[in-house]
Amino acid sequence: MTALPVVTRAARTTDYAELCTLWREMDELHARILPSYFRRTAAAPKSVVEVERILAATDEILRVVDDERGLVGLVHALLYDTPPIPAMTPSRRAHVDSLVVRDDRRRAGVGRALMADVDAWARGKGASEVVLTVWAGNEPALRFYESLGFGAVNRVLGKTL
Repeated sequence: MTALPVVTRAARTTDYAELCTLWREMDELHARILPSYFRRTAAAPKSVVEVERILAATDEILRVVDDERGLVGLVHALLYDTPPIPAMTPSRRAHVDSLVVRDDRRRAGVGRALMADVDAWARGKGASEVVLTVWAGNEPALRFYESLGFGAVNRVLGKTL
């Protein structure tokens, strides 16, 4: 049996509740693996106003994948230019703020399709690189991003006082 192709689309305001469900899944994972940085909360991950702002922005993208049961994945990315300081090479980059794929749809091409959307969008906006953060303890995400060609750019270290 051949797997169906994964179809992505732009998120809509009407997706708000399901977007929050996916972002909450990501937040729960982060709270589990790094409780010194993240905590569980009953608050919505993003407000309706924030989602509407993202959807209207020309320098951000919010794409989703859905099936007959609703949203199964999302990606949110934004553009930024390096600061105009002499020591930095001028560049435009896309930063993936969040990628979430529902547990039961992982390893089915959803994340790859969403990241391909980011690549195409970023290229079209003049970006030369896509960057993202993988939090310590999230080894499956690290392996996934490495399989897409991502590699270390820097390393942030912390020490508890």
